Amino acid sequence: MLKKLVFILLACMALALNAQAQITGPCAETITKYCGDVTPGAGRLLKCLSDHREDQSIACKDWLEAQQKSLKELNQICSEEIMKLCPVDPPNDVLILRCLSDNYVALKLDCRNKIREIRDRAR
Repeated sequence: MLKKLVFILLACMALALNAQAQITGPCAETITKYCGDVTPGAGRLLKCLSDHREDQSIACKDWLEAQQKSLKELNQICSEEIMKLCPVDPPNDVLILRCLSDNYVALKLDCRNKIREIRDRAR
């Protein structure tokens, strides 16, 4: 039993280290320094980055602005799909993006292209 517990603990630590090692991009330093304890998902990292706007590099600020602009464009381009497939109340860009991604095959081509653009920039 103790061996299993130790194994599970080591596996969890390895996953946590691996998740930390995967942080890349223009906001990696800010995320590591100020948002390292934030669990990714549901827009929590974006909220943390917004909370630490003054602590970011110019490249990170530019990247965030581009992402926010793309999300606004996504809401316009995919408005039909959002109303039909992803009626999130209150509106939440992260949840809408996740919903659209989950329904990718049902989307029009221009909506798919915008999602692909957002994903590529996020890498």
